[in-house]
Amino acid sequence: MKSAYDYPASQKLLLIIFLFFLGSLFSTNILADNLKLIKEKSLNAKSGESLFVDASGADIKVDSWNKEEVYVKIFGNRKAGDKMKFTIERTSEGIEVTAKKEGTWFFNWGSGYSVRIEVMVPANFNSYVETSGGDISIRNVKGKFKLDTSGGDVNLHNTIGELKVHTSGGDITLLNHSGNSNVSTSGGDIKANETTGDITASTSGGDINIEINNGKISAKTSGGDIDISYSGDNKGLYASTSGGDIKLFLPPILKATVDFETSGGSIECNFSNYKANKVTRGRLKGEFNGGGESILCKTTGGDVIVNSL
Repeated sequence: MKSAYDYPASQKLLLIIFLFFLGSLFSTNILADNLKLIKEKSLNAKSGESLFVDASGADIKVDSWNKEEVYVKIFGNRKAGDKMKFTIERTSEGIEVTAKKEGTWFFNWGSGYSVRIEVMVPANFNSYVETSGGDISIRNVKGKFKLDTSGGDVNLHNTIGELKVHTSGGDITLLNHSGNSNVSTSGGDIKANETTGDITASTSGGDINIEINNGKISAKTSGGDIDISYSGDNKGLYASTSGGDIKLFLPPILKATVDFETSGGSIECNFSNYKANKVTRGRLKGEFNGGGESILCKTTGGDVIVNSL
C-alpha cells in the first residue's frame, strides 16, 4: 500500500485538498448544533413592505406575528462570529439583512462556518431571500416570495401569494400554499400539498408530488415519478418524465381532452366516464365527460395511470 510520500506532487496536493474539505464538513456538522446569538435587532415596519436577505451559507427562517415590526436574530458558531460580517438595516423598501464571509474564497469555502437567521415579520410582508447553501423556511406569511438557495431545502407552510423558488440541489415542499407558484430544483423532490393556484414544477432528477385545487399544472422531471391529485375545475395539465411513471387522481366529473403517451410502458385509464378517440400502442387520445381543457402526459420509460377520486 502506498504512503502519501509515494505519490507525485500534484496528487499529494489533490489529496491534501480532499482531506481538508472532508475535515471541514465534519467540523461544520459538529459545530452546527452549538450556535450562539451573535446579533439581534428590531425595526419598525409596515404591512406590504419587503424583507431582503442575502446570506453566505446560512439557514433562513421567517415567520409572522401581529406587530408592525421586524425582529431579526442571527445565530452562529465562533468561526462565524469572528470572521463574518452581519448587517440589519432599514431601506426605503423594507428591511435588509446580510451575512457575508470576509477574506478569499479558498480560505472561506467549507471552513466550519455555521449560521442561522430567524426573522419575525408582519403577516403581510414580501420575502426576497438568497442563501448560497442553507435551507429556507417560511411560515404564516402573505406576500410575494422569491427564494433561492444553492444547495438547501425550501419549505413553505401556510403561505399566500405569488411564489418563485429555485434550489440547485435540495427539496422543495409547499404545504397549504395559495397563489401561483413556479418552483424548480436541479436534483431534489418537489411536494405541493393542499395548494391552490397555477403551478409550474420542474426537477432534473427527483419526484414530483402535487395535490392541488383549481390550478393549471405543468410538471416536468428528467428521471423521477409524477403523482398529481387534482380537484376543482380543469385549468389544464401537462406532465412529462423521461424515466418514471405518471399517476393522476381526478374527480369523476372533470371535463378534459386527454392525450397520454409512453414509449416503454403501459397506459391504464380507470376514469369513470371517458371516450377513446384514438388508441395505438403507447398512445391514448380521448375525452373525459365530453371534453374540456387539455390533459397531456408523456413518459419515455414508465407507465401512465389515471384513476377517479
